[in-house]
Amino acid sequence: MNKKVEIVGVVYPSFYVKEFDTAVAFYTNVFGVPQVNQERIKGWYLGNTWLTLFPSADGGVFPDSNPRNGEFAVQVGSPEQVDILFNAMVDAGAKPFWEPKDVEMYEKMRFSCVDDPVGIRVDIICPLPIKEQQKD
Repeated sequence: MNKKVEIVGVVYPSFYVKEFDTAVAFYTNVFGVPQVNQERIKGWYLGNTWLTLFPSADGGVFPDSNPRNGEFAVQVGSPEQVDILFNAMVDAGAKPFWEPKDVEMYEKMRFSCVDDPVGIRVDIICPLPIKEQQKD
């Protein structure tokens, strides 16, 4: 990624993935070397919490599967950074699901999402400044 993206919010997502090496390579490509880098645990500190990956065999109930409908959101520091991180994830192998655009969900925000190489959906968001929200 050419430009630094300031991650400002994610809430403790942990995923048990069948293609552990593929997932680790993808997130290492996007976020850098994991700060927790043990054989069966990889963790990246993002903003205010950890994104953690484990091999699916460590997950118990379905030891040979990927997460089903797994999703987490990454909040970045400016609306422009939504586009930067979206493009970095696509360049690293994610499939685009929703191109970056301004939307209104819980609040007006710049929003996009991708599906990573093992099927985890990653939302990329940044609330729009109040002056942008008042234009409508």
